Amino acid sequence: MRATKEFLATNADRQLGLSLVELLVALVVVGLLSTAVFSFFLHTSQGVSQQSANGEMWQRGRNAMAIMRQAIESAGYGLPSYSQCPNGVVGVKYPNAGAMLAITASAQSSGYVPSGISTYSFSTVIGGGSFGGAPATTVVGYSGHSNGNSENINVTNAKPLNNCDFSLIVPQGGGTCLIGQITNITGGTSNKVGFNSGNNCGSQINPTQIFTLPAGTATAPSISGASLYDLGSHDFLFEQFQIMESPAGSTPTLYMTQYTGAPAVAPAVAPAPQPLASGVVDIQMQYGLGTNGSVQNWVAPENYTPSATQSIVAVQLAMLIRSTQYLPNSLSPASFNILGQIYNVPTVNGPGCLQGNCRHYEYHLFQSIIPVRNGIWGSE
Repeated sequence: MRATKEFLATNADRQLGLSLVELLVALVVVGLLSTAVFSFFLHTSQGVSQQSANGEMWQRGRNAMAIMRQAIESAGYGLPSYSQCPNGVVGVKYPNAGAMLAITASAQSSGYVPSGISTYSFSTVIGGGSFGGAPATTVVGYSGHSNGNSENINVTNAKPLNNCDFSLIVPQGGGTCLIGQITNITGGTSNKVGFNSGNNCGSQINPTQIFTLPAGTATAPSISGASLYDLGSHDFLFEQFQIMESPAGSTPTLYMTQYTGAPAVAPAVAPAPQPLASGVVDIQMQYGLGTNGSVQNWVAPENYTPSATQSIVAVQLAMLIRSTQYLPNSLSPASFNILGQIYNVPTVNGPGCLQGNCRHYEYHLFQSIIPVRNGIWGSE
């Protein structure tokens, strides 16, 4: 009877709850399961974050490359043909003419010290579609400069010319052509035409303000008897691409600024740069030089000299872009080889990077060889 009571009491205790050992075992099992579930969701979340960062970075980079590719492919449209300007085109400006090329790239003056290399900015130009028609007039001769920067010529008839238009002067027999903005026209018996004086024009962009004179560019030729073409003003499109931090220390962003040759409405206001893609940290370029569309050698832009034997037939463009999302558990490579230049990922004071370390971001390197489909101002 007593044994039966003890059995019933023990059984009743079991029905009331778990033993201490069973409770501890249950807690351990639940803890392990919780850890496994948490770890699963953590890794899944990190994977989703990394995938999301890659996706948005890829989309931004692809769009920016498409816009730059279109600008490079179109560069030179409506500009002088090789046969008429085999030695290139230079700007009319005293005392030093600026050489004008359909594509001009240079190392940005600011650069990015943490990366260890200088990134490039570049400009393209599309000319007036009216080129190729009959000359508007013929140049009689050069009549000197005035007002500091104005160059003056005499022509046979100034009536067909329009103030503020761009004009191209093609010497007899070809050679080096001259371009400038007509800013002052004196009719009557003098038929005097002034260039770049700034009188009542103030175009958004003057070619000689954006393109500089590379070493070895041919000097201004004799212009007596040269044909003068009026290229108009509204059909010119200049595009500048550059990386900027706005404000300083923020995430580097690729900007595009578009100018036209149209006179700016006073007071003149420079066009505002438009952001194309945030996170673009470096751009490198090379010119493919050759003849008849075939690349014979690649050179850095600063090593390119316009010549009578080779012209730019292609451009090799590379762009390094990073994600805007900070990924604490992701570590990028320490450096990237970009067209032979080594870009070192900043780990201290990196612009726009959390705690200054830019290795906790995803990176993608876009590279493309872009044929220049139109006649570049240069040579055949």
